[in-house]
Amino acid sequence: MKTIKENIVLPNEFFQIFDKLSKIVFSNTKILVAVSGWPDSMLVSVLLYKYFLENNLDLDNLFFVHCNHKTRIETDNEESFIRSFFGGLNLYVCKYDWFDKWENVLRERRYGQFNRIIESNSIDYLITGHNLTDRIESSFMNMCRGAGLNWFLSMRFLDQNNLLSSAQIIRPLLDLTKKSVEKFCDNLSIPYVIDKSNLDQNTSLRNKIRLSILPYLAEISNRNDDISCSFFDSMNQIYKDLESKYSKVEIWNLIEIKKSPYRNADFAFLREIPFGFIDENVFLQVLKKFNIYLDVTKKTLDEFLQFFHKAEQWYKYINGVYFFVSNGKIYIIKAKQNFWEKCIEKEIIIDKLWDVEIWKNGVNIDDESLIWKYLRYPKRGDKIWSKSWWKYCINKKIPIFWRNFVPVIADWNQILKYFYK
Repeated sequence: MKTIKENIVLPNEFFQIFDKLSKIVFSNTKILVAVSGWPDSMLVSVLLYKYFLENNLDLDNLFFVHCNHKTRIETDNEESFIRSFFGGLNLYVCKYDWFDKWENVLRERRYGQFNRIIESNSIDYLITGHNLTDRIESSFMNMCRGAGLNWFLSMRFLDQNNLLSSAQIIRPLLDLTKKSVEKFCDNLSIPYVIDKSNLDQNTSLRNKIRLSILPYLAEISNRNDDISCSFFDSMNQIYKDLESKYSKVEIWNLIEIKKSPYRNADFAFLREIPFGFIDENVFLQVLKKFNIYLDVTKKTLDEFLQFFHKAEQWYKYINGVYFFVSNGKIYIIKAKQNFWEKCIEKEIIIDKLWDVEIWKNGVNIDDESLIWKYLRYPKRGDKIWSKSWWKYCINKKIPIFWRNFVPVIADWNQILKYFYK
């Protein structure tokens, strides 16, 4: 039985993929590759193995997983083939004792196993063999279901998946058609198996598109060989153009805010953005970026879009994450509910002019009139001049989530100076 060979010479096309991987896969990055045994998964497995070797990365950080769903009589033989080919590497094989033919059930079961491996090994990325043909099939399927632009672009090189608990998905083969993947495997002597159920167009909508619609479109737009055709080239260019057009706004060029020990936030970002540019697709991409788009309904999306377009000074909460609108900026903070209401009881008596730190906030005391006053955080009932601290913050455009965490110098309940950057 053939195993992964270290001396495989990869064509130049794959070094473009290596270049993209080099921007996200580093020396301590842990990778899990999903292996079905089909051409795309075998090619991407060899590709990742070669990438680790050529970049002197630790193979202990490269994992493979094969799921034997027991849906066909050939699956046990395919499992034996996988075990032999990946012998000596980190391979997980997941087997099932009960049969189920429903694709969504199999997918959930498969991703459940992925999550178990990801969590137990602190995996950063899941690698799949999805290719350009798979992407076009998914676009057609989603269009048949009435999808918009966001789901037309359903597969991306780096993406989130609502079935994964933490790791992101990388799809290195998205520029290659299924036929070109098979040809690369044959030319490089990479063995693979064929799932005969994929040759029955009555099995699923995807198979009908794969076996009836796409071959016809390829035939009428074919060039001089069986690999390249203007239809596939055109679809790939459409994906690239749309991603280029929307990439600048879809993640909003977010700027990370320094985490505060008082807020106890997992992350915090801000973005200054013309609110009129936010549409449903843009907001969905933001939800995907932070992996908080599970169970988000169309009604919820509409409510958020109205909220952003009004640009009022307030907030909305979704799946453990706050979206604050304040003075032309959007702040995204993952933290406990109503975290901004917390009051910090720590205080220091100022006895000299100095640079002092109060719970990791550094302030400079340079005014002698402030000696023997209190350096602390705001409390209920505090005033600054004739206004309450809360109303003063509104006038000074200090966001709601910062107001209780601004160091102040106070004489009893009268705030004399505050330190807000």
